[in-house]
Amino acid sequence: MNSGTTLQRYVHILLAIVLSVTVLYYGKDLFLLFIASGLLAFLLLPLARKVEGWGVPRWVGALAATLMMLLLVLGTFFLAGWQLTRFGEDLPALQQAFATKGQALQVWIEEQAHISQREQLKWFNARLAELASSGGDVLMQVFSGTGAVLAAVVPIPIIVFLLLLLKDKFRTFFEQLGSSSEGLVLDIMLNVSKLSRKYLRGVLLVILIGTLSSIGFLILDLRYAVLLGFLIGFLNVIPYVGVLIGSLLPILIALVTKDSMMYAVGALGVCLLTQFLENNFITPKIVGSSVSVNPLASIAALIGFGLLWGVVGMVLAIPITGMLKIVCDSIPSLKPYGYILGEDIEYPDEQQIHLPIINPKKSKGKK
Repeated sequence: MNSGTTLQRYVHILLAIVLSVTVLYYGKDLFLLFIASGLLAFLLLPLARKVEGWGVPRWVGALAATLMMLLLVLGTFFLAGWQLTRFGEDLPALQQAFATKGQALQVWIEEQAHISQREQLKWFNARLAELASSGGDVLMQVFSGTGAVLAAVVPIPIIVFLLLLLKDKFRTFFEQLGSSSEGLVLDIMLNVSKLSRKYLRGVLLVILIGTLSSIGFLILDLRYAVLLGFLIGFLNVIPYVGVLIGSLLPILIALVTKDSMMYAVGALGVCLLTQFLENNFITPKIVGSSVSVNPLASIAALIGFGLLWGVVGMVLAIPITGMLKIVCDSIPSLKPYGYILGEDIEYPDEQQIHLPIINPKKSKGKK
């Protein structure tokens, strides 16, 4: 009987996991839309409350916070678009410079490795053909999916505005869900909200640190310094892969546009300094302390959500795992899972919000 019960429980858990993964995969557009909107609403919540404190209606506070978010996003992309326009104008010159550098590289390889330029071109053309055959479908998917991406992004400001407008209604809803022997729903949601704000502030600081690398590129007199800093800042949000791509771009631009190798070394130094500041000060103390997920759980979450939702899933993997840990820590029966997800670090108690748990039996007795 015990073995049958254990097997039945195992089958139920397995079915629950399979169904959850299936729903997350096929409903990714809807999930990503509301998760991104919810995270932004948590970030803008203090601003909306501050505006409401001036005595204006609730909708004015929600609208002001949403409009500020839109202005920041549009301003950032306008600046990046201006730099991209310059890049497009200089593209023929860059192609010529790339061809010249490539010719010099071929001569050096021929002298050092005794491989003729004809053999080098034959090998390069073969690799290029493989890249074109494998990458053509990917590019078609990217461009064909652009409309779908825009259609998914456009509703985000509207949803953020509505979430901020109805924040008190949601709070009352979680209060009415009440308490149980396994925790308080409002307690969990308040902690999720606090984690989201701290994590997003840390991520924005990481983006800012990456963007400030453009100052180093300007000192090196590197072309497209602002665009490169912008790309590094936003690529840093993508764990592991983004850091590598963001570091290679300025080095490649320095090699193509400058005559001395020292400019490429300087660009590498700027990238290393940026990564040093992020990895040793920003991520552990601001981003890491707000989520407190151990490295193994982080890697598993990155792989899992990356398979489910692609690059966007990798960006959202850490905060979602942190929220899941809060839920597990707040429910006694799930605390072992919260323990295995977290780090063995004691944080100050004030980082968690603890509301009194109301015992329904006692409240009935008082009545």
